[in-house]
Amino acid sequence: QHRTLSTENTTRMWFSQKQIRTEALERLVRNNRNRVEKELASIILSVMEKFDLDSLDVCPIDALHVLNRTRVRTDLTQLRRLLKKEWGLTNQPNSNGYQKMVMWSDGDIHLADAKGRYFTVEKDFLTNNFDEMMT
Repeated sequence: QHRTLSTENTTRMWFSQKQIRTEALERLVRNNRNRVEKELASIILSVMEKFDLDSLDVCPIDALHVLNRTRVRTDLTQLRRLLKKEWGLTNQPNSNGYQKMVMWSDGDIHLADAKGRYFTVEKDFLTNNFDEMMT
């Protein structure tokens, strides 16, 4: 009852989220992502490296078509939620022209002109959040 404590009770949970969050916990959270997120990040990063891009415009339906050609199955709702909520991206307010990624049946990826409401994914975002699992 009379000893002094080294930390002070700042929240209801005694320790704040800032005190608990460590580098090891960050690594654990990053590596515990679902297969759809990992595969999409891997594909986008490989397209960026192949065509030497710093950002890539991705429409959810294009990402769905590319992911369906791989071993990962998903739906459009999950992809939209992933891009908006988990990755924190915002889509274009109007339909604009962009370069979409297209995967052929032999697994080769190309860029083609398209029009739609796309999300812009930056290479820095992918390397900061997914680089450890890519190597």
